[in-house]
Amino acid sequence: MLGKLLKYDFRSVSREYMLLWPAALVIALVMRFTIFARLDTVEDNLLANITNVLTVFIYVAVLVAMFIITLLFIIQRFYKGILGSEGYLMNTLPVRPWQLVTSKLICAMVLLLVSMAVAGLSVFLMIPISLQDIIQVDFSMLWDRLMEVFPSFLLLVAELVLCSLVGMVASITQLYFSMALGNLFGKNRLIGSIVSYVGISMVLNVLYTVVSMVLSFSAIGSQYRWDLDPALFFHAITWFAILSSAALAAIFFFGTTYILKNRLNLE
Repeated sequence: MLGKLLKYDFRSVSREYMLLWPAALVIALVMRFTIFARLDTVEDNLLANITNVLTVFIYVAVLVAMFIITLLFIIQRFYKGILGSEGYLMNTLPVRPWQLVTSKLICAMVLLLVSMAVAGLSVFLMIPISLQDIIQVDFSMLWDRLMEVFPSFLLLVAELVLCSLVGMVASITQLYFSMALGNLFGKNRLIGSIVSYVGISMVLNVLYTVVSMVLSFSAIGSQYRWDLDPALFFHAITWFAILSSAALAAIFFFGTTYILKNRLNLE
């Protein structure tokens, strides 16, 4: 049943982003052959300058719109699909609340990752680098030099990727949990959701500040502070972020499913 829920959610994604993703790539290609192609010239053409400014403005606007729409889509699909008008149908299906939340979460993660990939690819397409320039780069020498300077580079990259993914899951589930809490406010659901999100964010900021201060004072007072391997320090900090984000994501996820199962009010 989870597969059917995912199929339903991804259909709505294709409709919303059918034009937005290609638009970012097309505009990036236009900038590659217009703005960057004129960087080596000293030509002062008012029309060309205006065109360049407009192209840059449109490109930035498309990227900003892409991520704003992504955020709004994540919020709208959960609120409307589970707590709103579609909730009457979705909550009568023979599925459990965790399956509903998991479907929305997977769809939101894929949507966010694809948007980030499109943004990164657009920047790559915009840079005027030819295939010949890429072939001429001695990647083996660069790799050997990198391994000499930072032997645990691959491990750190894997940890950072995992940290980013877990952090995104925690951020999305925080939105879901806030909206689920807002559902308990009766007719003031929107205000309740906003208050819940702001309140949770403030509590988390205070906790992170306190933990950071404790760790800092512990490091200063430790007699082994100057013997600590920098790579080991980065690994420890990264894993602390991974585990703390995973714990928050679990709390938000199960808190959301508990409210949907026991305290859901669609009236």
